[in-house]
Amino acid sequence: MLPGQRVPGEQPPLAVTTRRRKDGVVVLTAVGEIDAATVGRFRTELTGACGTGKQVILDLSRVGFLSCAGLHVLEEANAVAPRFSVIVKTPLVSRILDVSGVGADLDVRRDVEDLQDSA
Repeated sequence: MLPGQRVPGEQPPLAVTTRRRKDGVVVLTAVGEIDAATVGRFRTELTGACGTGKQVILDLSRVGFLSCAGLHVLEEANAVAPRFSVIVKTPLVSRILDVSGVGADLDVRRDVEDLQDSA
């Protein structure tokens, strides 16, 4: 099997959870890879979160890969969410945001706690 191929019927390597804090902030957490196989689900989850919260925090701290399609979804979310922040801890995702230039337009943080004062 070639890299990037999956066994038929195998779930794509992405888990997305959403929770709303008592202060109304929506926290979306993605775990895995955001690529061509998973970007549709990622877009659906993030678009839904952006439509329901005064502030959306996207936690990508456990995402190992972010494709160009994933970058486009981040740009879309940043354009529609009233307040949109992204948590990034992995060197690869951080580098992808930097090299693409997308990170320059995002509120990128290292920890959710960095946002406590701005909530």
